[in-house]
Amino acid sequence: MLSLLIKEEIKNYFPEMVKLRRYMHMNPEVSFHEKNTAKFIENYLRELGIKDVKTNIGLNGVVARIKGKDSSKTLAFRADFDALPINDEKDIDYKSKIQNTMHACGHDGHTVSLLATCKVLMENIDKLPHDIVAIFQYGEEQAPGGAKPMIDAGCLENVDAIFGAHLWTPLPLGTLGYGY
Repeated sequence: MLSLLIKEEIKNYFPEMVKLRRYMHMNPEVSFHEKNTAKFIENYLRELGIKDVKTNIGLNGVVARIKGKDSSKTLAFRADFDALPINDEKDIDYKSKIQNTMHACGHDGHTVSLLATCKVLMENIDKLPHDIVAIFQYGEEQAPGGAKPMIDAGCLENVDAIFGAHLWTPLPLGTLGYGY
């Protein structure tokens, strides 16, 4: 099953994921100003060999479509990538370089998790039963947010189901919470 494959293979990319997340953590951009972050995401997706990458969706959104064997069904995954206007006061080597801006809510982790998922999917594209859409949403932290403009721009067209994740430290490791 593809989900088990992803779970096992993604472990191989942990060092790369740490490196990417730390890069994002050091270079945050607040809601509606995520131009460099969107470019970073676009470049990574293109380096993976994804041909269908759309940018400036809604404003700064990025959407990638990975073609599977059968395009009759499409599953989407969504991650957000904006930062908060908070000063990073941690004393760590990957501290935010941008005054009064930091990834305090885990959006750097959301984005890197979806980038790594895309990498595993591209490496196993011959096993991909249906199409996958990776949605990278800008402006989640500031109302009205980037979701509605991205939806209005068509990011959910022909999508049968969508999943998103949110890092949430109150949940114990291995626990799944959900909302709808």
